[in-house]
Amino acid sequence: MNLRHKFLLILIVILAAFLRLWNINQIPAGFNADEAALGYNAYSLMTTGKDEYGTPFPIHLKSFADYKPAASAYLTIPFIKIFGLTELAVRMPSLLFGVLAIVLIFMLCQELFKITTISLISSFLLAISPWHIQFSRGAWETNIATTLILAGSLMFFKGLKKPAYYLGWIFFFVLSLYTYHAARIVAPLLSLFFILNYWKQIISNRKYILFAIFIGLIICIPLIRDLTGPAVSARFSGVGVFSDIGPFWQTNRQRGEDTNPGSLIVKIYHNKASAYGIKLLQNWLSHYSGNFLFIDGDPLKRNNIPFMGEMYYFDLLFLLLGIYFLFRSWTKNYLFIIFWLLIAPLASTLTFQVPSALRAHNLIIPLVIISSYGFYHLLNLIKNIRYFSIFLFVALLSFMAWNISYYLHQYYNHYSRAYPDAWEYGFQDVTSYLETIQSKVPKIYITDKYDQPYILFLFYLQYPPELFQKEALLSPRDKFGFSTVRNFSNYHFEKINWDSLKNSQNLIACGAPDEIPEEKIVREQTEIKSYHETKFINNETAFRCVQM
Repeated sequence: MNLRHKFLLILIVILAAFLRLWNINQIPAGFNADEAALGYNAYSLMTTGKDEYGTPFPIHLKSFADYKPAASAYLTIPFIKIFGLTELAVRMPSLLFGVLAIVLIFMLCQELFKITTISLISSFLLAISPWHIQFSRGAWETNIATTLILAGSLMFFKGLKKPAYYLGWIFFFVLSLYTYHAARIVAPLLSLFFILNYWKQIISNRKYILFAIFIGLIICIPLIRDLTGPAVSARFSGVGVFSDIGPFWQTNRQRGEDTNPGSLIVKIYHNKASAYGIKLLQNWLSHYSGNFLFIDGDPLKRNNIPFMGEMYYFDLLFLLLGIYFLFRSWTKNYLFIIFWLLIAPLASTLTFQVPSALRAHNLIIPLVIISSYGFYHLLNLIKNIRYFSIFLFVALLSFMAWNISYYLHQYYNHYSRAYPDAWEYGFQDVTSYLETIQSKVPKIYITDKYDQPYILFLFYLQYPPELFQKEALLSPRDKFGFSTVRNFSNYHFEKINWDSLKNSQNLIACGAPDEIPEEKIVREQTEIKSYHETKFINNETAFRCVQM
């Protein structure tokens, strides 16, 4: 790589860092409960050596009974040491891993293609990727896991030439298992692919591989032991595809519509195995749909930029060309890209919330690599057109510039206003208000309409973990398999029933506007000691707090 290429890579990394860091404390507007859980558990581990429930140095965080892998919390501790328990501190690990991925994809493409231009294009496309920016600007474990899988893949291909790098492959893949649930499917499958597809090179350096595997197994021991507990079953029972009883009832309905429901042919056609098999196939294919990738994106508002897919419109052209040219100039290394492309959404496929940009986040890497390959060949095609090359080149760059600027406009100007409650905006204001008067009343009622309010209060109040560990009590699981905490200190978290509270004395109620209608306050309550409203970023009311 010459000096010009190094300079371009540095510029791309600076661009990536800017897009991920600029105005991060204001956009996304708010701080969601999963981020607060990572931050508060990191704070608890830092100050007490235990998570919020008093478990010493856990492998999984019990959290909302979803048993998050704990590696991200440990990575957050140094930043809380430096910046305190702040939103920026909690988001810094994901942000830095997001920037690191820009360099790693460049290096991986160098190993795969040996063409620096393709490597630079891949770095640039990942740097500006809406999908990648979205999950680099929040505290997302999936972003860290994707970067670790990317690093492990790079180490493997370097190991084909220098076997000592195989240790890095195993180390980063194992570390990804401690970071995010989806990595526990993708990393082992990629490892199996490496072994089967490159077995001749591997077996000739078996002493390095055996040593790397031995070290990997040692590192895995705490994880393997922890997985025998509730960490996997609890998570899968909550969001797993088999907790969706729709295919089951569909099978029963179709059997009932047949004249002979108990016949063998009916059982062959209509059974749970085939119904759930079709559901899994639909889930998997949904991640490759044009609607998900280019038009509407993830159906979950938190992960959805208005009128944007997970990729740019121009990526569609690059992807089609990339696939064509990959198969046209097929090499052994290209099978790795296609294999990763196919297995990337498997973890998301096993859930009923699809398509998911969160659980299938690692899909962005093979998509960007294929797009880069297509973009490279498109530039060569344009260059070889004698009379219109300059016009076509300017037209392509103009369309790309418009598409990129449109995304940035949607993200920075419309995202928070279109989905004002997606990131639990308003909790910092509410906690600041209540902190000044909480000692004046024995009970404070907080609505649970906005996700997991207790963890956001713990975070913003910086409530002492050693106190909460004595109070923490999870509620029974809801229909999605998640739990919450209803009480700590003098706070109680539940749906606000104004009719049952309006005649009470010496308490505070904070609810959503539909739970505490303003006209009822004026008409029915005359002894209000204080009143406070918190607004969403679009100026709609988020909370009404009434002291009585």
